[in-house]
Amino acid sequence: MKGRILVHGGAGAWKEDAAREGDVITALHQAVCAGIAAMEQGTAVDSAVEAVASLEESGVFNSGKGAMPNLDGDIELDAGLMDGTSLRAGGVAAVRAVPHPIRLARIVMERTEDVLVVGPGASRIAGSFGLLGDVSPGARCREEFGPRRKEYLEAGEHRWVRELMGRVEGSREGDTVGAVAVDPGGGFAAATSTGGLAFKIPGRVGDSPIVGHGFYALRNAGAASTSGIGESIARYGLSMRAVNLMAVGARAPDAAREAISGLTGLFGPDTAGIILLDRGGSPGVYFNTGGMAIGIGGPGAEPAAWIVRRAGLGEFTELLGRLGGR
Repeated sequence: MKGRILVHGGAGAWKEDAAREGDVITALHQAVCAGIAAMEQGTAVDSAVEAVASLEESGVFNSGKGAMPNLDGDIELDAGLMDGTSLRAGGVAAVRAVPHPIRLARIVMERTEDVLVVGPGASRIAGSFGLLGDVSPGARCREEFGPRRKEYLEAGEHRWVRELMGRVEGSREGDTVGAVAVDPGGGFAAATSTGGLAFKIPGRVGDSPIVGHGFYALRNAGAASTSGIGESIARYGLSMRAVNLMAVGARAPDAAREAISGLTGLFGPDTAGIILLDRGGSPGVYFNTGGMAIGIGGPGAEPAAWIVRRAGLGEFTELLGRLGGR
């Protein structure tokens, strides 16, 4: 089997923004290259971790150094990782001052008997392994935070948040990042990392660090990473559902479409996107949002990246199918 790495920069509105799109494509290319380099020296786990760490480092997405603040103006990060061969998984949630939470999730997976560690406990582990660092909102984000927070709290659908937090003084789309990888030996890995919803309640955790929801990998089946509204994804168990479809023979494109269609039927459109790799190494991408940022590559294959809009999803699926045969 040829090794392959498939990455995403989030499912969301993805409105036209030429300046940002250039940064996104560059960041996706860099992540794919990082994943390929790691796979050439290691395993699918190495590839997925380094691809996501590159996306966290870029500052372009709502993860790692580019994460959006919560209602208090603090940055809390979530990430999760699974090794499809050993079936071990690790997740961290609501961690602060950890620029690469995906590497911390790997520590949890490989060095502890736990699956999910949160808050100060996770940060303490990060300190023990030299993973602490500055993660703070950029100047533009700090400048816009107050007015956008006020606007958010005054929206009718967030009245309950205002009542809970007290009224004190335009977030971008929730572009969670993730990667799925399969190495030449047939080992799968899945990884996801996020800053969560902008203006989230402090301590809120979505699907991204929870195994079976934001990510999942299973030997002889495949791997999945998701993005979108974490509460909907978690209530549906999106990643595990999709991988289980591949376990009984569905190809990645079909499993991705069926899993997202099922979620859409329950929770409506504009809720989620997913990337998959199946046992044959074929990629699958599907979403019910305005668009999704995607990158793909592998040892000996030229990296490619796109921002795929909903109107072009069918054409992109055909293109991905041709690339998957290489």
